[in-house]
Amino acid sequence: MKKLARALAAVGCLALLLAGCGSPQASGGESASARKEIVKLNGDVISIPVKPKRIAALSGSTEELLLLGIEPIASGNVDYGNRKQFSPTIADRLDKDVVNLGWYGEPISLEAVMAVEPDLILLGALFNEDSYEQLSKIAPTVQVPHPYYEWRNRLNFWADLFGEQEKKDQWLGEYAKKAEEWKQKLAPVVKEETFAILETYPQSLAELLYDDFGLKRATGIPKPEHWGGMELSLEALSSLNPDHLLLMESSEHKMSDSNVWKGLKAVQNGHVYKISQVDNYNYSFTAIGRMQLLDKLGNQILQRQ
Repeated sequence: MKKLARALAAVGCLALLLAGCGSPQASGGESASARKEIVKLNGDVISIPVKPKRIAALSGSTEELLLLGIEPIASGNVDYGNRKQFSPTIADRLDKDVVNLGWYGEPISLEAVMAVEPDLILLGALFNEDSYEQLSKIAPTVQVPHPYYEWRNRLNFWADLFGEQEKKDQWLGEYAKKAEEWKQKLAPVVKEETFAILETYPQSLAELLYDDFGLKRATGIPKPEHWGGMELSLEALSSLNPDHLLLMESSEHKMSDSNVWKGLKAVQNGHVYKISQVDNYNYSFTAIGRMQLLDKLGNQILQRQ
């Protein structure tokens, strides 16, 4: 995970700015062929449908699109543990005819994209950026200027692009309400006890744990490096010795046999909460997944008290 994050952080993003250009209107509302223009930071202008009907979503943003009332015809949001299936966060929300394009974090087949005959392609930052020109020859291609872990910024970007700010605001209000409810549930239980996260991105789960849940960060946690985290030895972790640990654990790396691990206060008191590496990718970086993760982690913490 750490090595992947380091590699991703070194890749640049091509940001886009929305242009406030008018769209042709027909009597009785927008015509099926109505278009608008957006301007990239390099000054290039591209024309996209105002109401696209066939979106190929390669950006990792399928959840955000669904919240805005937009269903793509093809998606790269797949189950990290089984790439042949869509992510469990959206599997029951998509029409059975939506095409699985494979994980958006891996090279996308241009032939597969072309086969769905999109009228708009949505590309993400960090992944498949070198395919932008080729994708643009298939259909107008818009690239979100926010990486996969900035789910709020992505949601805002697409809401602005498609004119769905009201739906976005409504959903963010629901998310804020759920987060506040969990704060109220957890506050009298954990009181001033401290928390720390192992093997995951501060931009994702740290935000949820410390901000959304309102829990106390263990004193001495170092500032993350550019890739989003900080490498710590178990000995260094023992000096922090938080009351609670959130652990993203893979089958290849187990710490349970270490005497240092066994001596941690959180481990001795049974205050270790786990999600798998697969769950981390499926739930941590997208809007619907984050909403579900509030319940998953909140219930873990309550049940361990």
